[in-house]
Amino acid sequence: MNTAAKYRRTIDKRNEEIYFGLFALGALAGLLQLASPVQFGLGFEMVALGRNLAEKGSYANPFWVLNTGFTAANPPLYPIFLAVLIKVFRIPSLIVLAVTISNVVANAFIAALLPRVSGLFYGNVKPGIVASLFWLVSAQLMPSWDASFTAAGLLLFCLISASRLGIVTNSVSTLFVGLFLSLLFLSNPSSLLISIPWILYLTLNRKVPWGQTLALIATLLATISIWGGRNHVQLGAFVVRTNLGMTLYASNNDCAESSMIADESHNCFQSHHPNVSLSEALLLNMVGEVEYDRRRTADAGTWIKTHPDKFRALTMDRIREFWFPRLQERPFKASAIWVVTILSIPGLIVMICRRERITLFVIPVLLLYPLMYYVVVSDVRYRYPVLWLSLLPAGYFICCVCCNETSEGIFLRPKLRMAKWKQKSSE
Repeated sequence: MNTAAKYRRTIDKRNEEIYFGLFALGALAGLLQLASPVQFGLGFEMVALGRNLAEKGSYANPFWVLNTGFTAANPPLYPIFLAVLIKVFRIPSLIVLAVTISNVVANAFIAALLPRVSGLFYGNVKPGIVASLFWLVSAQLMPSWDASFTAAGLLLFCLISASRLGIVTNSVSTLFVGLFLSLLFLSNPSSLLISIPWILYLTLNRKVPWGQTLALIATLLATISIWGGRNHVQLGAFVVRTNLGMTLYASNNDCAESSMIADESHNCFQSHHPNVSLSEALLLNMVGEVEYDRRRTADAGTWIKTHPDKFRALTMDRIREFWFPRLQERPFKASAIWVVTILSIPGLIVMICRRERITLFVIPVLLLYPLMYYVVVSDVRYRYPVLWLSLLPAGYFICCVCCNETSEGIFLRPKLRMAKWKQKSSE
């Protein structure tokens, strides 16, 4: 074995040890959170769907106050996962434990994946190690929602697609990546605002053949067609999701506040959303979920047009709260996200100055993804699927500040870094 191969093997072994150590730290951090109450059970739509699937075999009745029948208000993958756990463990306490432990594992998995993605983005795992440490202090257990699983899936998708597309061009590999893309959609349709830009980035910057890209899109469209076809049969319309109107209406009205916590504190959200409001659930049940969504979308639009000043104020508050979550609930973790957001700004600036190509993916996603969340009540779980794209620039900036420019690390420009790596490999 030559010197370069030995060096590469040593580096790989060291990195594997780092990944495992971060996973273990992530698992420990998650287990420590079990000392606090875990929110899971009645009142959570995905939990209700999982329970209905397990007990009655139908994807229906997501709302707490009234059974409203078949639904497309939530994507199906996480409720299916919950249904499997409910069927397997049966006893309520064991179900809660199983779901919560799976959330712990997902968060630990994210901690282990961040350095790998950092290596993909920057050619160096150090920013990812820093990002992982930030993740350990900011991650929350949210077993009632898909947020952590979607974030882990997006990180893994970036790694798998980068290793398979353009390098392995056979149809099996392309189909595998396409199915992964489809699963992300079924977990959270909003993830397409991250996964599709990533595919375009690979196509334009890593010379992935357009044939592969089109095959991925075709696989995704086939999945959307199957899900939309199911909704057409059971709900009467080809739709992907039917929660836009109810969320807009519950978020923009005379008593609305900017955040979910504030809105619920004086019963405003509860009085406008069919999950808790009996009158709203009865109307939904009477006109059907698709028509209800259309009506409430129109009602929210009318309110926005007639209350421009209040809507503008709510929107500005929600923009701020997306990036800097309220400190009332879990102040330590919210503060950690504040720090990550602040550090990511100079990190992105340095990335631009050093002409890191990955900036062409990161900045458009950070601009595009939050737009839908600026017009509905803010909640920290909305940030989690895209938080890693703030964690990595924050880690990048910390490494730039701490690394000597003459030392090995990301402080070197990309071309110089690659030249240095080639020189070391040839020694």
